[in-house]
Amino acid sequence: MDPASAIAIATASFGALKKGFSLSKDVYAMAGDIGKFMDAIDSVKNVHKEEKKKYGSVGEEALKSFVAHKKAQEMENELRNFLIGNYGLNAWQDVLRIQAQIRKERIAMREKKSRQIKQAIEIAFIALSSAVGLLSIYLFAMYLKS
Repeated sequence: MDPASAIAIATASFGALKKGFSLSKDVYAMAGDIGKFMDAIDSVKNVHKEEKKKYGSVGEEALKSFVAHKKAQEMENELRNFLIGNYGLNAWQDVLRIQAQIRKERIAMREKKSRQIKQAIEIAFIALSSAVGLLSIYLFAMYLKS
């Protein structure tokens, strides 16, 4: 995802959050918007790490990435201040800790799924090889019999 798209998603999510804040909505009611915002912020922060087709100059790409990153930092700071102001000094650290735990769990699930797929492929290969081997023995026996 390019920096402009990532920051557009983050800005839209943040707009929904600010509207919720102004209406004094509960954080629990805004959990979905907060999640989308945090995902978008991660995308903005990591956009320069992704392999992508590069169009335009290096300077242009660097500036877009820098501006998107700074905008994301501003929005993230505002969210952090809101959470700390309403839920105490540890609120932001709690959110980051929970986010890190969820990220670790998702990585573990992807790794587990990858191992399961690899095992299934290995089992299928062994079964296919065994079937071909048995068929070869059978055909060879039929050849010798005739």
